[in-house]
Amino acid sequence: MSPIRQSVRFDKKLIDSDALKIVKKLNKAGYEGYLVGGCIRDLLLGLKPKDFDIATNATPEQIQKLFKRSRIIGRRFKLVHIMFSARKFIEVATFRSSRSNPTSNKGMVLRDNFYGSLKDDVFRRDFTINGLYFDVKNYQVIDYVGGLEDLKKLQINMIGNPSERFGEDPVRMIRAVRFKAKLNATINANLNKSISKNAHLIANVPPARLYEEVIKLFHNESSLAVFRELSNLGILKYLFPHTQEDAFISASLINTSERIKSGNSVTPAFLFAVFLWSAQNKRFNEIDKKKTSRIELMIKASEDVIRRQVQQVMMPRWLSGRVRDIWLLQYRLENYNPKKTQEILSNPRFRMAYDFFVLRSESVDHHLRDKAQYWTNIQK
Repeated sequence: MSPIRQSVRFDKKLIDSDALKIVKKLNKAGYEGYLVGGCIRDLLLGLKPKDFDIATNATPEQIQKLFKRSRIIGRRFKLVHIMFSARKFIEVATFRSSRSNPTSNKGMVLRDNFYGSLKDDVFRRDFTINGLYFDVKNYQVIDYVGGLEDLKKLQINMIGNPSERFGEDPVRMIRAVRFKAKLNATINANLNKSISKNAHLIANVPPARLYEEVIKLFHNESSLAVFRELSNLGILKYLFPHTQEDAFISASLINTSERIKSGNSVTPAFLFAVFLWSAQNKRFNEIDKKKTSRIELMIKASEDVIRRQVQQVMMPRWLSGRVRDIWLLQYRLENYNPKKTQEILSNPRFRMAYDFFVLRSESVDHHLRDKAQYWTNIQK
């Protein structure tokens, strides 16, 4: 199969100068090197890429010899991070081979360190719109899989058989939903069916990896649309088994997106606290309340819910601690003692708990509106 080579014109200001330096140095040393994947997709759409990835036929060891400030990372697939500052690195990957890789008994790829050609590498990528390579020398996009056409139509198509590719890595289903929301695209009808059919495979993904994916899913300008798509496709129950959409969740996701649009900060602690609030209340009502204080009951309910949740999506300790603090402060905000107002205001979790409380009062717990207004006024 011969690729399409299409000359393109990017706004050069959108291309990372350090990424270009890496590609040019690889080429000068006699290696192939291309900008690849999401950065090319975004450049073609006139968007500013957040990250620039590079693919090459140089091995990780050869790359490391060429770039002094670099390190080899990864077990499933070795990558090289080339460092430019304490906070900036660019990822360089060696072309992957189409050769069979060792898999788990559930079909997931465990190791992917067989190297190949550019053509091999294309067919190891996930979606056609991410299978585009940019030739810096000739200012051309190389397309083996119809990615340019799909990008014009804003359609998400899988490279290869969807069921097989999801078996290799179920996270691709989550990425399809994220790209649909990010690009305002459509998912190919057959791909949609395959996601619904294979959603259960998400349960096989390590909880720590799903944590990172969840943050990417919901910290964007279309978080409510993402939530509904995950629910419709049957994925949500494998991420948050005890979460269903209600007015509070809808209002919170809209609020998160509005904050992102306005350039305000967001935190995953707030997101997890919202998603698990209903489960926390349910567990609280199930616990035997004899000879136990309300706060102790809330702590136990919180711990039980968090313990169940981390079996599917990991919550770092700092995050679960903040989630629990947000929930416990709800009781203090509802049953405030004016003499302890300053103590509550000085609590480091007050602002998150207050925002949480206001959204509750506006969406589901309307009887709390006067109390929410009290906490709004007192801050002035």
